[in-house]
Amino acid sequence: MEKQSGTLILGGVTFELDDCEDTRLYIFESDEYENTLTISFDLRFKEAIFDGEKISPYLCMNQHETHKSEISEIVGDTYSVDSPEEADEREDTLYIYEHEPFEKYSLTILDISEEMMHISIEGTAITDGYSQPYETADFSGDFMLRYK
Repeated sequence: MEKQSGTLILGGVTFELDDCEDTRLYIFESDEYENTLTISFDLRFKEAIFDGEKISPYLCMNQHETHKSEISEIVGDTYSVDSPEEADEREDTLYIYEHEPFEKYSLTILDISEEMMHISIEGTAITDGYSQPYETADFSGDFMLRYK
């Protein structure tokens, strides 16, 4: 079985993907659109120092409807969220100190092999939702993930 890999760069800090059982990419039949696929994932990262503290981020992207019936058809597709309200409604979160919605992001499917999917993501994450105004950091990631 091929190892999952990749990095998340958050506010200039690099976090390596943790290839553990909690890091998963899901592709399954849509509940809303018959004979189409939905994509989602949960990604865990190894510890690194961010803003003076040792943290292990966790990134959760919930179901994006592909409107495609075959997995090979989603290569090149981009899925995006354009506001914290939309991310909050979808329950897409980045856990640093606690779960926070994203300000915005776009996720692109770059390639698919027999058991792995190459994806990239970039956007702006809310890193501290309690400060006034809330604090953000730009992020990007490039990952090779096994899909189920």
